[in-house]
Amino acid sequence: MKRNLTPILFLIPVAMLSYLYSLTSFLLLAVMAFCVAALLVVGMVKAFRSNLPQKWVRIPLTIAAVCTLGVLIGLLRPLDPAVINSGEASDMLAYAYETDQADRMTIGAYLGLFENNMAKRDSIRLAQVRQLYQDNQISLPKDKFYAAFVFHHSKKSAFFEIAQKLAGEAAAVSELKDDYVVQWLARATYDRWMVSLGKPEKYGTQDKFSISVELLILNQKRLPWEIQTNFLRLKQMSSSKR
Repeated sequence: MKRNLTPILFLIPVAMLSYLYSLTSFLLLAVMAFCVAALLVVGMVKAFRSNLPQKWVRIPLTIAAVCTLGVLIGLLRPLDPAVINSGEASDMLAYAYETDQADRMTIGAYLGLFENNMAKRDSIRLAQVRQLYQDNQISLPKDKFYAAFVFHHSKKSAFFEIAQKLAGEAAAVSELKDDYVVQWLARATYDRWMVSLGKPEKYGTQDKFSISVELLILNQKRLPWEIQTNFLRLKQMSSSKR
């Protein structure tokens, strides 16, 4: 019997993309969930129609298997170095910010895997940014934003305070007034600092669900400003009702 290899030939390149792009892994998870739902429906139908063609079982299973392979590839892909030690301060800060975000947008991070490795990489980034801060090499608004993001992923109130100071200064600059990520960070660093001191948060940015949703939105850099602003308004409204 000749098998139809079209699903495999079509999906293997998609699975391989998860080696390069973290978002692809999330899409593959969604497809896997859809396949599981389809198999459940097929199982119920098969209870009443025993002569149901096998392709209705084989195709979802094949697609789910290929997607699983893609997710595994995404989990196993090597991470870029946490920091670079050459170039201008702006280059090092931008790179540290990019790896900080890239680490958190992997399937492993969302599943709670590799926490020790991420903590180690965070400490490497923090050590570099602290040194740049102590050497007074963080002066540009965007550099302050990058540094603040690294500081706010630390564990100490003193670093949260620095993060809030830098993020607040970046958010106050006119050219960054309409940058949603910068404005969000100014609020998030303040809340994190307050919570670390045992005080109530002001903007409602620190619950786990909010952080997960916001990180997904923050990484969609092409979202129109209107959508980003409306999201922020909804967050502020929901937090004010708590």
